[in-house]
Amino acid sequence: MDVPTRWNSTFLMLDSALPLKEAFGRLEQIDTNYKLNPSEDEWKVAYIVHDCLKKFYDTTNHFSGNSFPTSNVFFPDICKLHLKLKEWENSDHDFIRNMAGPMKEKFEKYWDECCLVLAIAVVFDPRFKLALVEYNYNAIYRENAKKYVDRVRSAIVDLFVEYGGELNPSFGYACGSDVEESNFSGANKESDDISDNMFSNFDKWLQIEQ
Repeated sequence: MDVPTRWNSTFLMLDSALPLKEAFGRLEQIDTNYKLNPSEDEWKVAYIVHDCLKKFYDTTNHFSGNSFPTSNVFFPDICKLHLKLKEWENSDHDFIRNMAGPMKEKFEKYWDECCLVLAIAVVFDPRFKLALVEYNYNAIYRENAKKYVDRVRSAIVDLFVEYGGELNPSFGYACGSDVEESNFSGANKESDDISDNMFSNFDKWLQIEQ
């Protein structure tokens, strides 16, 4: 059953129906009372929407999987969805653009509330530190990325002070540059945690930056 407010239920409905395309056509031929067989154009729409929603389905399964991943692995997944929604807003298909608008509006409500916390969790991951945040924010915010990266850097410093640390005056807010210049050897290894080899472009970007 499709639930309009849950994207995964729409995906599962399509995922169940698409392999049965020929069966629906056969049913139309043998049952004169069956009038709901989708047209060929409607099937094409279903295939395209199915491929889009699969990105959300795979990501939410990653969040709720049996391995119970920690918050530091949520951030790249969420960023990937953010970029996909921006891509769909410029789709060649009207129905994808119409779908992406309301989805992005709801998505950004949660993004605004959680992106800083998730970014901080990534910074604490010694494989990525601030580099993965900077990479994703550059992709999402482009020319405005520095403002959001600085926000994360300031939040890290504030956390350090809040927990009773003593900032060296010569160190100060320059800690961000030290983080960026650290050795990220662990980030160049293939990650089994996240699908689609999503870190491959990050590795290339990191090598260029270094």
